Amino acid sequence: MIVKGRTLIDWEEYMKRLIIAGIVLLPVVLWGAAPGEQLSYSGDLEELVVKRCGDCHSTKEPKANLVLVKGEGYGNLVARPSVQVPEAQLVVTGNLEASYLWKKLMGETEIGKGMPRTMFGSKRLPEKELDLFRRWIEDGAKP
Repeated sequence: MIVKGRTLIDWEEYMKRLIIAGIVLLPVVLWGAAPGEQLSYSGDLEELVVKRCGDCHSTKEPKANLVLVKGEGYGNLVARPSVQVPEAQLVVTGNLEASYLWKKLMGETEIGKGMPRTMFGSKRLPEKELDLFRRWIEDGAKP
């Protein structure tokens, strides 16, 4: 124990609290929301969607007529039919396997190709980004 002025500092207790705080905050830093916390499109996914999808799905000649620019992506994804498979909705709230977007991200579509696309074909997103999409859809695809 170290006495500093009139304050008694227990470094062992301080380090324990610091480690616990790090464990609690790490998921927030890495994934934007702690496990179990509901994700929202605007708060957790929109920036990622614009970054990963914006080149092909901008307002100028968007692929599949799907515009995913800031402020428009959510309304164009949730409960909207796919152009490639009109009987499939892009995002079915709470139902990952029925969501055509998820199939596109996983490269599991019968028509079309996996997303996102590159010059050399489709490129699977990193697992932590896929997890954000999975959690968002399963938790009800909140705006």
